Amino acid sequence: MVTSTVSRLDLVRDFVNTFDLETGVDRIATPDELAEWYSEEGLVDDLVEPSPAEHREALAVREAVRELLLANNGLEADTGSAGATLEDAGRKTRVGIRFEGGKPVLAPEGDGAAAALGQIVAAVAELATTPEWPRLKACRDDHCRVAFYDKSRNRSRAWCSMEVCGNREKARTFRAKHH
Repeated sequence: MVTSTVSRLDLVRDFVNTFDLETGVDRIATPDELAEWYSEEGLVDDLVEPSPAEHREALAVREAVRELLLANNGLEADTGSAGATLEDAGRKTRVGIRFEGGKPVLAPEGDGAAAALGQIVAAVAELATTPEWPRLKACRDDHCRVAFYDKSRNRSRAWCSMEVCGNREKARTFRAKHH
C-alpha cells in the first residue's frame, strides 16, 4: 500500500511517464508489461495477469491523469472527461475509505490488477487534496508531456527540462517571430 505523499507523487508521476510521447515507447503497452510494472512498483505481491479490459482501463487512467497534470500546468485540458474516467476506475477497482492507524485513507478492495490500478486512482484522489498536487504537472511541450514535480519557489515551471523542452519552445517562438 502506498502511503506517504512522496511515494504517492512518485507513483503517479512514474505511472504517467510509462509512455514516452517523444519516442513512442510505452513501458506498459501489453498486459504482460503492465503486470511487470505493477510488480516493479510494489503494487502487487505476485505477478498478476491483467485482462485486456484491465489493461485498456489502465491506459485510459494514465491518460486521464496526464490531462489533469496538463491542467495543473495551465494548459487547456479535458478535466471533465479525465475526472469521469478516474471516477469510473475508482468504482471498478472498488476504492473506498479504510482506516489505518485511526486515520482514513483511500484504498481498493481485493488484490490483483484491479487493486493495483485502484492504488493509483486512490493516490491521485488523495494527492488532489494536498498542496503538493498543483506542483505535479505535465510538460507544456506538445511533443513531450512528461510528468514532473515543480520544485520552483513560485510554482511557475512549465517544462520538464528547461535545457531541452524549454529551449525548443524558445527556438520555436524565435522562428515564428522572424518569419
